[in-house]
Amino acid sequence: MRAIVTGAARGIGRAIALRLAADAAQHGGARLVLTDLHEDELQSLADEVRALGGEARVVTGDMSQPGHPAALAAAAQAFGGLDAVASNAGAAIPGALLDYRLEDWDKVFALHARAPWLLARACHPALKASGGSFVITASISGSHATAPLGAYSPSKAAALMLARQLAVEWGPDGIRVNSVSPGMTVTPGTAPAYREPEARAQREARVPLRRIGLPQDMAGAVAFLMGKDAAYITGVDLLVDGGLQHTVMGAVNMAGWQKKMKR
Repeated sequence: MRAIVTGAARGIGRAIALRLAADAAQHGGARLVLTDLHEDELQSLADEVRALGGEARVVTGDMSQPGHPAALAAAAQAFGGLDAVASNAGAAIPGALLDYRLEDWDKVFALHARAPWLLARACHPALKASGGSFVITASISGSHATAPLGAYSPSKAAALMLARQLAVEWGPDGIRVNSVSPGMTVTPGTAPAYREPEARAQREARVPLRRIGLPQDMAGAVAFLMGKDAAYITGVDLLVDGGLQHTVMGAVNMAGWQKKMKR
């Protein structure tokens, strides 16, 4: 497996890289290009990939910068080709839209919508040659408005449509493009929201599977979409949320309705 993983230093990206390395360990090892802003953590991840029999190239940088995606595609040339890309880098800048700063809006959209497009475009020749796969990490927030995250939900909605558009345009080239939408997930970025036991329990109670997702849950979905078992799947958003999206009506107080229905 020759792959690029963005946002690889922590959380979901790190789990994706380690899952790909583990899955390829019995088949010659994974060869991964890893990128993020956090160089020390990237180097640590690269060491773990190598311990699993893989090869790792670290390219530190910011995916919201327009030149960085092409640098990743260039780095992958050292592997003689490219089988898959996990476009995972992301960040949330909280704020209400009424007060949101223009530079924050542009930053979030550059990271979640422009960067995957530029990365996909830069990797197109290599993915066409291999019949490869491109997977975008979107979010349940891309289809469910989430306050107070300002541009986050709109930008993830754009990422969802980008995956579908690429799937339609690049299907004839043999390239599959899909997305994964995590629900509530514990990562270094979201950990403070789950630190208080009572708050965590309230969130877990909303999820039919009664637990908050882990980065490894998302990595498994990404690995599936990249693999041979998903060879006829493209343009799909795989929602990995423990059933959370189906609980909207369960959050409504039905007591008043039930009393009226009994009359």
